[in-house]
Amino acid sequence: MRKILLSLCVVAFMASCNKNTPWEYKVVKVAGKPAETLADYGALVYGDQTAMLNKMGKEGWELVSTYTETATAFPNFGDASYVTGIRDNTRTSVVNFVFKRQSDGKEEKNDKPSKKK
Repeated sequence: MRKILLSLCVVAFMASCNKNTPWEYKVVKVAGKPAETLADYGALVYGDQTAMLNKMGKEGWELVSTYTETATAFPNFGDASYVTGIRDNTRTSVVNFVFKRQSDGKEEKNDKPSKKK
């Protein structure tokens, strides 16, 4: 009896793994802000994102990845007077948080591509 029950559990588990679960994804962009004490071309500061992450979690979203976008930090346009010495020329400008959750199968109206005639 145990072997039959165990076999049924294994079959049920395998069947649930094989079905295609529809997912929806959302990217939340958080832009950095210059620190008050730093020059315009200094490092950017990012606030505490705990509240946003907790809100997304309560809405059923799971954080699956993050990635950054970079921007030129010291544009010198070929003129050495803008930047002196060897410096990194880029900085992180935006942090992107990628979330996913199970979809109910309905597409949101904003996500559908518009048809232009």
